[in-house]
Amino acid sequence: MLAAAGCKPFEQNDDRAAIQDNGPSNAFNVPGQVVMADSVFSIRLARKGNPGSAPFLNLNGSGQLHLQFEILEFDSRQLRISFTHHNPDWSRSSLPPEFYQEGFYTLYLDAGQVSQNQRPDYRQYSYEFPNDQVSFRRSGNYMLRIEDTQTGHLLFTLPFFVFENEGSVTSSIETRQVPRQNHRISHRPVSRYELPGFVEQPLFDLEFYYVQNQFWGRSRQAGELDFSDEHDVQFELSSEQSFTGDYEFLHLPLNSLSQTNSRIYEADPTQIPPLVHIYDDAEGFAAGRSLDGRYGRPDPGIRSSYANVIFTLDPEQDFAPKTEIYLTGDFNNWSIRADNRLRYNSGNDRWQTSAIIKQGQYNYKYVLLQNGKIDDLAFDDLFARGRQEYHAMVYMHDSQQFYYRLLQINHFYEDF
Repeated sequence: MLAAAGCKPFEQNDDRAAIQDNGPSNAFNVPGQVVMADSVFSIRLARKGNPGSAPFLNLNGSGQLHLQFEILEFDSRQLRISFTHHNPDWSRSSLPPEFYQEGFYTLYLDAGQVSQNQRPDYRQYSYEFPNDQVSFRRSGNYMLRIEDTQTGHLLFTLPFFVFENEGSVTSSIETRQVPRQNHRISHRPVSRYELPGFVEQPLFDLEFYYVQNQFWGRSRQAGELDFSDEHDVQFELSSEQSFTGDYEFLHLPLNSLSQTNSRIYEADPTQIPPLVHIYDDAEGFAAGRSLDGRYGRPDPGIRSSYANVIFTLDPEQDFAPKTEIYLTGDFNNWSIRADNRLRYNSGNDRWQTSAIIKQGQYNYKYVLLQNGKIDDLAFDDLFARGRQEYHAMVYMHDSQQFYYRLLQINHFYEDF
């Protein structure tokens, strides 16, 4: 553990914080998941050795999660990491830390690794857990918190999950077209859970959820349950709860920041960070991309560069200049942020915004924000082809210790 040296004052965008804290009810992220520091980028959390995987830990296993992120500054900071335990709806559970955690309740990250690229400078921080300093005693939903030790300010939070691997789940997808929804494809997950012996009252104690494409903030509780078999429970979503099966993403290959990249039509390497204009995105783009993990694939190396990327949208329909259109994707943790709102450019009759992004591979979307609700299908093509990722999650309410155990998960896909 290293003490902070020459720490830079914490910077926060108040508009960004307000939008994240009071965001739409159908946000991609869970309640309480925020990035509060303007200088933090390239956040990712996945199982060690498996980039893009969901952040799940087996309570009784030996696996670890790998956290990595970068702060665009040269000066070092000492950072504090802590964990909180949550219910399926992400409200705080009633468990005190000594019940769900072993070891130190607060841990410290070292000064990070200084980049070998100075346009701009950045520090890369990395942490793997559980380890000899911290482990978890209970299953369930968890939130990881990173704070600046010197100022006490919160930098960001991330959700992860600890499951018990009790019982077994098999899942499938029922697919159909929905005429009343412009013939979009509908996915209705159907699962069967083989009960472990200790579950005595499944009707009263168990809850079942589905999540599409690792958008944890959009988990849906299964509303149709069948307890007729004493050894199994069948659970599924109703037709009204079904997921959009032809959900799509745009892809941004940003390994190169020059015009040799087929997505880039203009680049200015003299600016810090380099300024990059990518070709216009048009409504009805028929991207057909699958989501490759929750946080994209930023280059993990410290030689790679960041760029100020200019995004341009050419929608088919005319929107009033005050229309709230946002860019969201892997590079901003799928959040709705004030600094990623598109503005109408009357000079070229396009909508534009920018984002600071590290070299790598990313997915993204343009969305409308109307009456406090995200419309993330507004610019999608009706004939997209993309693989959808799903997780089925089985919780049991522990009536003795008054918390929700995460008994089992099932990871599955459906190709359209």
